[in-house]
Amino acid sequence: MKTDDNLDKKINNWWDAHPFTWGISQESSDLVGRIDRSKMDLNYFEEIERKFRKHCKDGAQKDGAPLLSNLIDYGWLRGKKVLDIATGSGFAMIAFIKGGADVTGIDLTDFAVEQAKKNLACRNLQGEVIKMDAQQMNFSDKSFDFVNAWGCLMHMPDTQKAINEIYRVLKPNGKALAYMYNKNSWPFWFNLIFLRGVLLGQLIRYRFDIDRLTSRFSDGFSVGGNPLAKFYTPKQAAAFFKNAGFEKIEAVPWQLPHEPDGWPMKKFPIFRYLPAQIKQFLSKRWGYGLIVRAEK
Repeated sequence: MKTDDNLDKKINNWWDAHPFTWGISQESSDLVGRIDRSKMDLNYFEEIERKFRKHCKDGAQKDGAPLLSNLIDYGWLRGKKVLDIATGSGFAMIAFIKGGADVTGIDLTDFAVEQAKKNLACRNLQGEVIKMDAQQMNFSDKSFDFVNAWGCLMHMPDTQKAINEIYRVLKPNGKALAYMYNKNSWPFWFNLIFLRGVLLGQLIRYRFDIDRLTSRFSDGFSVGGNPLAKFYTPKQAAAFFKNAGFEKIEAVPWQLPHEPDGWPMKKFPIFRYLPAQIKQFLSKRWGYGLIVRAEK
């Protein structure tokens, strides 16, 4: 998909008005919504981290361990230059700084930049936060050792261009981590395509445009959906990174053993009564999230 200036602006405006705050805001019934600036104190930022940990449970880190430490080697990260794309509230940025990294966070929206800077100030930590589009970064080639792109690439009009930029700004042997939405997941095929798309006729309404359907019923569903949310198979996600030039690539469903507790749907979660081993298998094969790790 080629970059569309109007779509880029629409995405910018929407996320500025509906930042991803893990349900802290009472504006909507899902995980997005603005928060009063006067409430952006240390308790607010700690609550965002708590919400993230609760959502991921031990799929991202063990209790008390650094955020995402199941996916990132913090021993390797110490002393490295790190870029956090779509930093949002800066929760991952904070974890990387505490882990001894030199961290720069970028985000498309003014509100996110303000949040992340406030988060740093509340903790008396040093880091740089810049308003920047990841599809066209202003950094020099080979500037960073590690790039984190958590939950953002699937919302960009030109995902390939963003990944090309990640490759460009990484040093030789640099590493990247990304979280994307999994097209091979149970929620995609059952909740989005079958229930909403077929049974409720939304595919006809959106003229069989899958991206419009997934955008409407993913982030911001309670306020009419977001401008763009794309789902990719592991093979498709890996292809983006391969096309950018990455050599070592792993793209797999994010295994969250508790995720099937909400299947087949939240109002009828009978999968929660399945044996733990079966739920673990289902999550490993058809989890909603997709983890991509790549090395230059």
